[in-house]
Amino acid sequence: MGRPTHELLVERGVASPEAVMRAEAAAEKGGTRLCSELLAAGEATEEALVTVLAERHGWPGVDLSRSEILADALRLVPPRVALADNILPLSTEGGRLHLAVADPDSGNRVLAEVRFVTGMEISPYVAVAGALRKAIVEAYDGLFRDAPAWRGAHATPGCGVAYSAPVELSLPEGDEVIIVVDDDAHGAPPDVIVPEAPGGTAEARADLSGDARRILVVDDEPEIRTLLERALSARGFTVETAPDGEEGLARIASHPPALVLLDAMLPRIHGFEVARRLRADARTRDLPVIMMTAVYRGWRFAQDARDAYGAEDYIEKPFRLDDVVRRIDSVLEATATRGPVKPSGGDLMIRRGKELLLAGRLDAAAAALQEAIAADPFAAEAHHQLAKTLRAQGEHFRAMTSFERAVELRADFFPALRSLAALYAEKGFRRKAVETLERALVAAPDPVARDAVRSDLLDLLEA
Repeated sequence: MGRPTHELLVERGVASPEAVMRAEAAAEKGGTRLCSELLAAGEATEEALVTVLAERHGWPGVDLSRSEILADALRLVPPRVALADNILPLSTEGGRLHLAVADPDSGNRVLAEVRFVTGMEISPYVAVAGALRKAIVEAYDGLFRDAPAWRGAHATPGCGVAYSAPVELSLPEGDEVIIVVDDDAHGAPPDVIVPEAPGGTAEARADLSGDARRILVVDDEPEIRTLLERALSARGFTVETAPDGEEGLARIASHPPALVLLDAMLPRIHGFEVARRLRADARTRDLPVIMMTAVYRGWRFAQDARDAYGAEDYIEKPFRLDDVVRRIDSVLEATATRGPVKPSGGDLMIRRGKELLLAGRLDAAAAALQEAIAADPFAAEAHHQLAKTLRAQGEHFRAMTSFERAVELRADFFPALRSLAALYAEKGFRRKAVETLERALVAAPDPVARDAVRSDLLDLLEA
């Protein structure tokens, strides 16, 4: 993974060394890309080039020449955005937006923006840049003419999208294929009595009043401050704001809030330095801090923010407002209340869903777990069990989304991390699989689990 493209092209027999040298010279002269020049010169097929690009980047690839893209998918991304960012929506399989990109390594900003605008999880697929550009122009031209679908030169009606072959990785223990038993043979699942009001969460929230609901938002972007102030005020919080680290520290010193929502990149005093000073001062070391960032992305930064700076949570921008509110509530409850939480209706439905899953009654299990999520959208275990159920049903991309949500809600959720890594690998997202296994390595509960994760990592890195 990560070897130069020209080496892989020759080693895999996709193109001769002479053809690669000619294409490299043409690409440098014309400001194009190596694989695009090889394709244009007829030196290699798009399918072979995509296979090499997928190996090079650690992402699955897409052969657009053998793909059919429906108009409904194309409508999700405006043509000007597709042309400007060189991206092409492929399908919405499994409730995710599958997106062709020329270089997934440099497209994180674009992918984040598309996810934010569409509200859908994104699965990127690497494509030959020249073929992608041509497909974008043709596909949207067909959309303007009300064509029901665009097809590549070698595609046939109903063929779907031609993704590259997946990478195999063994399933972690506990996620074996479940034998499906017909739900009708057992009748409807027994009714579950759900309490009218949830227990601990609602009760704890009711106790948080006055200064216990006062939030300080420290962010240098006026739009973010305004957005958070309006959203949090509408949910019963008292909100103060500060535009930089120095003013934030001054406000905390004069009137400590119940919680600080702190941007990592701040003028005058950096956000991480603000967090460090709060932890170093006996008067503020117990003040809950949630950090936000659009720059320091990834689980490693999040873990460092918790370990080195004492942040209770770490939120990446762009964020979902409901998720920010949920995290604030969770931190406030964890730091302000003690004692066991009573089982809620969601807890009972999770238990019921797990029982149905183990019995192989997948439809009933999915229904119970979806009820659990409706009762508590932030229950990581409910999303985890639903993901396992969906995977057993063959709904791999919907399962991927549910696993992702589980580990988003609980960063050290080891079983979900391992299952997600296996699913990423199965679908060809090798780089994401490696990243997720690295997270699982940190979260592993014992030496045996760590050794199993290391073995999976070696399998992927040597593939």
